[in-house]
Amino acid sequence: MAKIRMILFFTLMASFVSVSAQANFSSDLQNLITQGNNLSNRLAAISVSNENACVQLDSLNISIENYLTDMQGVYNQITLPTHVTSADQTALEELSGIAMYLASDSVRLSFELRTLDGIANLFEYRAALSAMLRLSDDIGTMADRILEMADRILAMADNIGTMADRILITQQIQSANMAFTQGSLLTTQQNIVALSDSLSTIGYNLSLGLLLNDTKYQLDEMNSVTLDTTTIATQLSSFEIKTALLMARSLAVYTLITTDSQNSSHYIDGDTLTLLVDLSLAQKEFALVLEKYAETINQFAPLMQTPILSDATKSMLRLTADINTMSKRIVEMNSRITVMADNIGLMSDRIALTQSLQNANIELTQSSIVASQNITLSVIKNFIGQ
Repeated sequence: MAKIRMILFFTLMASFVSVSAQANFSSDLQNLITQGNNLSNRLAAISVSNENACVQLDSLNISIENYLTDMQGVYNQITLPTHVTSADQTALEELSGIAMYLASDSVRLSFELRTLDGIANLFEYRAALSAMLRLSDDIGTMADRILEMADRILAMADNIGTMADRILITQQIQSANMAFTQGSLLTTQQNIVALSDSLSTIGYNLSLGLLLNDTKYQLDEMNSVTLDTTTIATQLSSFEIKTALLMARSLAVYTLITTDSQNSSHYIDGDTLTLLVDLSLAQKEFALVLEKYAETINQFAPLMQTPILSDATKSMLRLTADINTMSKRIVEMNSRITVMADNIGLMSDRIALTQSLQNANIELTQSSIVASQNITLSVIKNFIGQ
């Protein structure tokens, strides 16, 4: 009897801790919404015709970077098991909407800069250009982090089956918001590139080239594999490990570029831009392969043992999350380099083309990732449940 009481005690304590953690997480999401709305209101109040526009933009950039740190703290709280609620899904939708509004307002400011008659009268005009590029980069990072938070919740959720329909709605809303955000940020950056005439990445080319070669090698391997009902979980687990290693290497290059851009400017080498476009194209192909895999799992699901099907769907969700993260970091690398470029004027056409190609690739990647996740969630709901 004493043993049974002890077990009940620890079970109740675990439940209490889980409920408390969920409450804290939901509260933190609401705090992020409040902070995000405040940032959106501050940006809406800025006009480049004001003498203190540069000071306001610099202050806002600092606040957004602090906000990203807070967001990372909330992201780190998402651990197994996470119980997804409708309120949490709504909060994630609101957060992606805030990023979309910020991106839209950055377009407004960039057009204000382009229509100024007396550019010489704008205090620290070059500083304003730099601040605008930094702002668009930070907004893009914010949008990415919000999507990553949703992906992590999806991977860690213990009630996917019962929440599948609600999660799909959130993903569709976030995907639409992300497409609008990316388009707005591209317009902002193109406007700034057109304004600047003064704003060697060759050192990154070896790492980017090796990463591209390894990515293509894995793509060839994944395309040549024939999945079957008995080995599918093992095959996907192997690709999951290899993809995680590729993502880690991508993040290492991204971290290097980010650190460099904080300490010095860049002189852009054209081969670097080519490699970044090729890498984003490879991510699109990755996503297409995963979509094909998800469709295969859906076909095999009625014939598969539940443990194997469960492992396969878990690997699929982790694979889609890693490809999603990797593709966005590759786009961010280009943004980081552009922000600190010395030869932005000479390279403006090439930079704009690179951004346009990357934007198209990431939209297609996002579309395939969402399709893969939708199919996988459907399989979980229909054949595994919770």
